[in-house]
Amino acid sequence: MVFGSGGRRVRAILHIDFNSYFASVEQQANPRLRGKPIGVTGGDRIKRTVIGAASIEAKRFGVKTGMAIWQAKKLCPQIILVKGDSDKYLETTKKFLSIVKSFSPIVEVFSIDEVFLQLPFVIPRERSDRRNPDSNLDCHAPSELAMTLKIAQEIKSRVRSELGEYIKCSIGISYNKLMAKLAGSLQKPDGLVVIADQEEAIKVLDKIELDEICGIGRAIKKRLNNMGVFNFKDLRKTPLEALLASFKSYGKTLYDMARGIDERPILPFFEKPEVKSIGHRHTIDYDTSDPTEIKQILLKLTELIARKLRAKKLVGKTISCWFRRVRGATSTKVAPEQMGMQVTIFPTQDGLEIFKSAWKVFNYLWDGERIRMVGVSISNLKPQNPETLSLLPEVNKNKTITKAIDQINDKYGEFSLQRGVLLGSAKIQRKPNSFLADRRFKI
Repeated sequence: MVFGSGGRRVRAILHIDFNSYFASVEQQANPRLRGKPIGVTGGDRIKRTVIGAASIEAKRFGVKTGMAIWQAKKLCPQIILVKGDSDKYLETTKKFLSIVKSFSPIVEVFSIDEVFLQLPFVIPRERSDRRNPDSNLDCHAPSELAMTLKIAQEIKSRVRSELGEYIKCSIGISYNKLMAKLAGSLQKPDGLVVIADQEEAIKVLDKIELDEICGIGRAIKKRLNNMGVFNFKDLRKTPLEALLASFKSYGKTLYDMARGIDERPILPFFEKPEVKSIGHRHTIDYDTSDPTEIKQILLKLTELIARKLRAKKLVGKTISCWFRRVRGATSTKVAPEQMGMQVTIFPTQDGLEIFKSAWKVFNYLWDGERIRMVGVSISNLKPQNPETLSLLPEVNKNKTITKAIDQINDKYGEFSLQRGVLLGSAKIQRKPNSFLADRRFKI
């Protein structure tokens, strides 16, 4: 966990990752669910959707996050489906962030259920590996290392006492973010693993598959395999020039990964740069080919996007629209096909203008077949420039109306006031996603 070559003192970084987070929060909230295989689904879509999170008990049957419900039921007929509650998970995350912030202000929120924590001290060169959170500390360990392990154990203890005994986390400790995240993944659930230094990191890397580390997915693994690289030993033997030729700048990242090198700083959540795009998507409870219904959903999504643009005083000009269509039989087991395209318009924060472009893209790609999901986003964002007051009364009138509608919806809830064409349309709510992109809050 502790240093680089030559006895150099380095950062002490913890990666804290909750185990089966959404499912564990539901089991903590409802004792009747404890010890049983449960799957958290998206919103009200119990009949046809995917598993948003599987409990530890469900995972033992092979149920995984992102798996279709029919597949999950085939593997585990007794699985209990629970409607997801985003606000409940967000509140739990807020409590957890209060815990970790008490140990260090340098906290990077990686997703709703995992963070990086950099402790405000460095650790001298010593080797250590702790896998049992309840093990006794080595009395010969340096004080900083002993303190790091004590902090990790205290975080686990406070999670159990303040969030609930059924909510557990795995903690990885190392000298950089890459190795800390890898350490946290080595022993689940409820693990505590230390990767001490670069020498120890290389030993661990040589025991795992390429795609077991954050940053190497299925596609990159396949490309590496095509180059004759099947493990991290092979990757270390591959010249940097060859990796740069195949992966461009990411080749250097792969080169460093194989050596346990990662110089990325911990980036506190409140210091993260503003988003580069804003988007929403909606999965429909059933497959539909009704153009009126699709139009209403798309308009609602663009109105949500426009509201967020106005709140952040931004405008955007690249509109992307995509949808997932179902071809052939009516069975929910048919694999959906996703299609999408983007267009560029004059910078705007008007929901109707965004909708017109998105609807144009949709109609260009759509052949009238049933769809089950539609999404839209806007990118190429920039700050809204101060505008010269228009002399056209219609322009000023629309701005006044939009401002009033935003104020009312801010106070009474999304779509309390809406366009008449949306009356009777499907209910769509803005919810925090797993990377907390939809809501900012203080940590």
